[in-house]
Amino acid sequence: MKRLLASPVFSKAPRMSDLLSFLVEKKICGKEHELTEYAIGLNVFRRDVRVYETVLDPVVRVQVGRLRDRLATYYAATDAIHDVRISIPVGTYVPVLLQAPAGVTADRPRMLELAPLRDLTGDSTRAIFVAGVNEELSSRLFRAFGATIQVRDHSPDAWPRNGEETPAPRRIEGSVRVENDHVRTSLRLVDTASGRIEWVSQFDCRGELGIRLQEQLSDAVCDRLQGYLVS
Repeated sequence: MKRLLASPVFSKAPRMSDLLSFLVEKKICGKEHELTEYAIGLNVFRRDVRVYETVLDPVVRVQVGRLRDRLATYYAATDAIHDVRISIPVGTYVPVLLQAPAGVTADRPRMLELAPLRDLTGDSTRAIFVAGVNEELSSRLFRAFGATIQVRDHSPDAWPRNGEETPAPRRIEGSVRVENDHVRTSLRLVDTASGRIEWVSQFDCRGELGIRLQEQLSDAVCDRLQGYLVS
């Protein structure tokens, strides 16, 4: 924690440092049950108990989202070996402390190519939503992995195969299906040279087809992929 909080990512962000310290302290003291949105709002963001309502004031949800981004930026940018990594999964305020096995170093992931997600719906309105998911996902992955991410604007079938470009060792590809308010995203991580599938996952979410759902879906994808790549 001391090393992380002293880094450039956190040293000039005192409120983010206070938030992370509060969450981790409750975790290691066995007080996870106290990590509610309301309690965080009162203790970290000094909201007035007489008027504070989490439904009307989204400060905790917004700031924890930003904290996830800062953690991802820190781990993507540093070359240091981390015995323990801290993450905050989407949908909870309880940190997860991942301990690396003895003798294992925390290397940066190899270069990754992100292919645009295919729209399996075939509806023009929903195609706009899928395009937004692509934009959000590329942004989230870049913040998590930095320059190790390459984004393609066309399908893998159209990528150069004659030596003009060297593809990244791994490719992220998949599709999005929308039925009413139900969105299912299927992703796989493929070894570019052999075509072997290394990792497959599906993500389901419901809600209005808009920016918030795009962000929720992209956060979930990024968290799960990052957990696989650093495990």
